[in-house]
Amino acid sequence: METKLTTPSRDSDGIFRMSSRIITNLTNLTATGVSLWITSALFDGFSFNNFEALVITTVLLTLINIFVKPIILILTLPLAIVSLGLIIPIINGAVLLGLAEIIPDFGITSFFQAIFAALLVSIISTLIYIAIGSNKTIVSVKNSKDFARGTQRFNRRDEHFSTEKKTTIDVDVREKK
Repeated sequence: METKLTTPSRDSDGIFRMSSRIITNLTNLTATGVSLWITSALFDGFSFNNFEALVITTVLLTLINIFVKPIILILTLPLAIVSLGLIIPIINGAVLLGLAEIIPDFGITSFFQAIFAALLVSIISTLIYIAIGSNKTIVSVKNSKDFARGTQRFNRRDEHFSTEKKTTIDVDVREKK
């Protein structure tokens, strides 16, 4: 029996995947940092005393979102289903409040402030992801006077309704493959 040792081959696809993961993580880091900074500018009870606290919070929150948050979401899945997802902002607020306790120059005045700040951080991050195109959703808007005849379904209350006189705006939101 002969054993053949092979060295790992370097293919461009493997290198591209690694660099794409690094770029994704750097994008997450940047979006989280910008969202935290904007949130601290908008809320009085959510503040950073210096830039170092912002950077430390950004790095820790990004690491928690990558590694710890999926585990927490799986453990709280039954509660999330029962509450129709309303528990998720509370979990995010608790994570922010926990970080505020650990990091000395980062402060949040109350738990409700942490929940609202977590909601705002999530919204701003999502808007940043959509703006730079790294989100997994595609938003396309079509505006046409003659859009897909026969495929639209309108509730007709008026028998004289005509699609030829109206402008149709179709918004399509779907997942990227």
